[in-house]
Amino acid sequence: MTKKKKGAILISALALIAVIVIGGTLAYFTDTDDAQNVFTLGNVQGDLTETTTPGTDETTGHPIKSGTLTDDGIEYDHIVPGDWLSKEPRVSLTGTSEDAYVRVKLEVVNEDGKLADDQKLQLLSAECLNYGSDWVVGTDGYVYYQTILTRDANKTSQTTPVFTLVKIPETWGNKTADVNFSIKITADLIQSDNFTPGHNAAGQIDSWGGVTIEKAAQ
Repeated sequence: MTKKKKGAILISALALIAVIVIGGTLAYFTDTDDAQNVFTLGNVQGDLTETTTPGTDETTGHPIKSGTLTDDGIEYDHIVPGDWLSKEPRVSLTGTSEDAYVRVKLEVVNEDGKLADDQKLQLLSAECLNYGSDWVVGTDGYVYYQTILTRDANKTSQTTPVFTLVKIPETWGNKTADVNFSIKITADLIQSDNFTPGHNAAGQIDSWGGVTIEKAAQ
């Protein structure tokens, strides 16, 4: 692709949306049997936050573009193939949450239909997302955090970024001009007590078995 042709290709908006789903294998609640026998069950509560910072990649010298924070996530415009976008999603515990395991689900949403299925898969691959060393992509499509998220003395706890960059493929051509798409991020948390996640041959967490995640009552 020539520089002239590359400059004519525009990705008008790349909005990355963060959605949080919280829950676990139990229906968490506070149960009162009688005045002498009160049991308060634990719960998991979390939040997903994002940051974006312009800069330059220390290894390659490639420029990194930042986006604009909105109520729906981070929005980018005037993007061309080969651009690197700053995007750092993190999951944290909130409220009185118990310690928890964390995983995220990434989906490419393209309502105008200009992206082919293989392009959507490409956007979620290691070619375009620089997954952090603390995260492992499971065979079920989820990305698993490798350590238990544990609250510290200040009652806070946060994962490292799932990734820090979104790299727009240089090979994308004119068919992607003016395309609009988003990368939707859904985070799941499950209490770590009495729960054992699945591991791959390398000993990395790569599944939660057949557990069903339920959104916690508000």
